[in-house]
Amino acid sequence: MFQKTRPIGNSHDPTGGWDRRTFLRASGITIGGVSLAALAAACGAGGGAGGGSGSGDTLTLKMPFLADMQVPDPDIMYEGEGAQLMEFAYEGLVRYKPGSAEIIPVLAKSWTLSPDQLTYTFTLEPGVKFHDGTAADSMSWVKGFERRADVNQGPAYMVAGVAKTDAPNATTFVVTLKEPNSAFMHYLACPWQPFAVSPTAVSKNAVGGDLAQDWLKTHDAGSGPYTITEFVPGSHYTLAAFADYRLGKPPFESIRINITPDITTQKLQLDSGAFDLVSKGFAIPDVLAYQQNPQFTVVNAIGGVGEAIWLNPNSGIFADLALRKALLTALDRKTIVDTAWGGLATVQESMWPEATLPPAMAPFPATVDTGPLEAMVGSLPSKKVDLAWAADGGAPRQQMAELIQNQLATLGLDVTVRALPVAEMFDLSNQPSEKRPDLMVTFLGGDTLHLDTTFRILLRTGAAPLNFYQYSNPQLDGLMDQAVRAPNTEQMNAIYEQCSKIVLDDAIWIPLCLPPNSTITRKHLSGIESNSFYPQIFWPPALKRA
Repeated sequence: MFQKTRPIGNSHDPTGGWDRRTFLRASGITIGGVSLAALAAACGAGGGAGGGSGSGDTLTLKMPFLADMQVPDPDIMYEGEGAQLMEFAYEGLVRYKPGSAEIIPVLAKSWTLSPDQLTYTFTLEPGVKFHDGTAADSMSWVKGFERRADVNQGPAYMVAGVAKTDAPNATTFVVTLKEPNSAFMHYLACPWQPFAVSPTAVSKNAVGGDLAQDWLKTHDAGSGPYTITEFVPGSHYTLAAFADYRLGKPPFESIRINITPDITTQKLQLDSGAFDLVSKGFAIPDVLAYQQNPQFTVVNAIGGVGEAIWLNPNSGIFADLALRKALLTALDRKTIVDTAWGGLATVQESMWPEATLPPAMAPFPATVDTGPLEAMVGSLPSKKVDLAWAADGGAPRQQMAELIQNQLATLGLDVTVRALPVAEMFDLSNQPSEKRPDLMVTFLGGDTLHLDTTFRILLRTGAAPLNFYQYSNPQLDGLMDQAVRAPNTEQMNAIYEQCSKIVLDDAIWIPLCLPPNSTITRKHLSGIESNSFYPQIFWPPALKRA
């Protein structure tokens, strides 16, 4: 048994219904007491489209990505697309327990926290090897934390508060923070966490002091169950099983990930057996159809990332705060969510998932009132609205954008809808304000099941790349720093309540829902264990094949 210290941050009382709501499998998910299977039957769903029976080469796991990932460098990669590849190739110290905000071991067998809440001592699993055959010991973690700080890309904030690290012996890794941070263990559990990275591989492949950044564009230096053998941007990525993986031989000899931007094409490939699974993006009618087809398995899970409308506060017509506030209540969010998600998601009553803050502390207006917006439309210098939807959200997100377009059109606005590629979305913070869309439908959530990351990476002054509109509020910056230093959950939540009011008063976001993510697999594949924060990805060691 591992020794686990008291949970950090909101893990003091993390779930409050989270277990009931976030790890729902298709066989048991219910809407108003009606099972998903019954809903599918009621909809007249036949076999999943195509209903192909071929399983292909079961020794190779075949799956698509909607878009290219940035690069497979664990200290640079900071997107949703590509996070699964990192799970295949790398491992962290800890992770979230499925369906929960509880933090459980991976390469750290156990950990303790000092009374002053500054020093974390991790006891590591012995005998872990990197793909190059070297030891994944405590000194490799010291070097790994140093590399993340030195590379200084998006996920570097997770180690920015570290004062020092130590490796007193091969299986003891000590991290001392500059100041208490109740989110720190959540940083270490999230999909973009600090990973074990071979310092030998980094040193051997470094060129001109680049810390092997060029080499890691097409290779890996991890200890995970699979190692990258081919990385062809725009085409495909392949991985091979790591023979010395600490948990034994992986179930697949290889993995092939094809870049397949079109959901319809992904569906055809899944039906024919060319893909073994598709992890996200299918329209709800297709999900219901696959649920009825015995050739497939559907795993539904709700995580800690929601769907929302982002408003551009710095340029275009919504630079007007009064207009932004009018928009908050002008949309019938329930109709948008119910229609796009087929009843499988419910409109959010509060700003955040209840696992991160009690809903009553951050309510969002529930009443639909079009009057204020209609009264302003006639005097607007321009009625044109550029509405983008992030392309990695698949069919349901596109439908939500189109429903928003229709509702705003009835109020007199001229709305153009367009898909926004992931790479372009991640570059918005570098663009002039007027080049950013007026409205954008995309994710709303941080990196963890702790509100610190939502505020710190999405709204902090100067944060990039996820502060897409470069919003800035010094008062909010100060409050978010106070929150993670709070001595207990009650004081922390009280500060986050203030933060939530600022965001609502500035009319930055319109939350829509916490959507179910549906992973569809062919029948020969099982063991999909969805990440409880980001359910589009799954835990590779749990995979099984017939």
